Amino acid sequence: MSPQRNKRVTRQRQLVHECVIDRKDHPSANDVFAELQSSGIGLATVYRQLSNMVDEGILRSFEHSGQIRYDPLVTPHAHFVCTVCDKIWDVDLPENILLTAPDVSNVDIEGLELTWKGICESCK
Repeated sequence: MSPQRNKRVTRQRQLVHECVIDRKDHPSANDVFAELQSSGIGLATVYRQLSNMVDEGILRSFEHSGQIRYDPLVTPHAHFVCTVCDKIWDVDLPENILLTAPDVSNVDIEGLELTWKGICESCK
C-alpha cells in the first residue's frame, strides 16, 4: 500500500488494506472484521479504516442487501448479483459508457452504478 499524503500507515490500517485489496467478493465491514478478529482489531477500527480508504479512493463502497460492501476495483464497472446465492461479480463496462449519460441541465453527474440480477451458473 502506498501511503497517502500525511496518512500514517498503522498496523490496523495495513491489516484492513491487505484483507480487502485483492478480494473479488465485495466484503462488508463485518466480513473483514470476522477475518481479522484474531488480530485483536476492533469493529469500529475496521469501519473507520474502510471509510478512510473509500474517502482516499483506494476502495469503492456500495449498498447491497442492506449492507455497505467494499470493492477494490475503483474504475467504472457494473455488478452482477445472483438472486439465489447472493454472490456478486464485477462486470466490465465499455470505456465510453459515461458518454451515454443523460443531458440534464443543472446537475453534475459523478458516476454510474449498474447492477444486473439473475441466476448464476452454479445455482441453475
